[in-house]
Amino acid sequence: MPKINYASMFTLRKDGRYQVKYTDDAGKHTLYDKDPEKLYYKLQEAKKGVVIKPTTFKDVADSWEREHREKIEDRTWRNYAPHLKDMVSQYGETPIEEMEPVDIINDLARAKKKGWSATVVNTRKSIFRMVFDHAIVIGKLKYNPAVSVRLPKGLKRGKRTAPTQEQMELILNNVHAPFGLFPFLLLCTGMRKSEALALTWDDIDLKNKTISVTKSVDYTVDSKPSYKPPKTAAGYRTIPIISPLLTELERAAKERKNGPLFPQPDSSRGGPGGGIMSQKAYDTAWAKYCKATGLEGITAHNLRHGAATLMFEFGVDEMTTQKVLGHSNIQITREIYTDLRESQLSKSADKFDAGVSDMVSNSRKPHKQGT
Repeated sequence: MPKINYASMFTLRKDGRYQVKYTDDAGKHTLYDKDPEKLYYKLQEAKKGVVIKPTTFKDVADSWEREHREKIEDRTWRNYAPHLKDMVSQYGETPIEEMEPVDIINDLARAKKKGWSATVVNTRKSIFRMVFDHAIVIGKLKYNPAVSVRLPKGLKRGKRTAPTQEQMELILNNVHAPFGLFPFLLLCTGMRKSEALALTWDDIDLKNKTISVTKSVDYTVDSKPSYKPPKTAAGYRTIPIISPLLTELERAAKERKNGPLFPQPDSSRGGPGGGIMSQKAYDTAWAKYCKATGLEGITAHNLRHGAATLMFEFGVDEMTTQKVLGHSNIQITREIYTDLRESQLSKSADKFDAGVSDMVSNSRKPHKQGT
């Protein structure tokens, strides 16, 4: 029996799908499918009066959420949820197989017009990709239309900011202020806030002058803080303790050398502290420190970038800085160093400008005649 050439029965669209139109008592209809054989059987069922309900974007998005919600951290989900809700409102009734790369391209272009940053737009693209990946897994798509889509050019990108020289000096000279060891440690190590708050005295080897980073603190909604492993292999690392930090850690070790380095403080009602510091306790301690030292407006992430700045200024190479900071990609470190080099070039040019200007100005001053 000769093989049926299903493709010859239908019209092939530019998007790679086959199309057929038919009419019944209810009116005119159009069916689509990338597989011509499947389209043939769709048509036969439709002619028999069987209602074929397409799988919509909302169907797949709901299925993806049910399967993956518990695996996603609450903080991450708070970023995802508004995007997913908006996507469903726009594309919810669209058959999943009809969505094309141009739909995602246009969606991200609209996001750019709204002034969204590169980080936010990339989050939206990632959600599209994950939903379409799920559609492939459950057999509703054969390819992911978001894979080939690139972010729009010219998106706003947040600039990493480091404390000023004066601010860094204030931090280094106020280590004995309440909670002062915390920003001091961040500036000397470049650790993330969540990594530093997860440190215990078991992670600190004063003899070999190293800090082992193996975990971070996870603050989730309506639950107690807990430890979680680093997101990438680069997050596991050993950081050298420089001399100024060693002195302060040795001093702190005389008072307490077990449990968290930055424990939950005793409550105002007399309850004992200890254990992982809560988000509320951290916010309170940080605010008091900033107010006492005049460093209001500074964040823990600013100090991480401040550490990178100091490493650059004191000649630490990119590869070493990458390992100390725990960057998963050397390109992240190189971007920081590139920004710093450009800043240094600008400062040097300004100094050169000022120096030559002074020379020109001095040369034009009238010389006093000898008496």
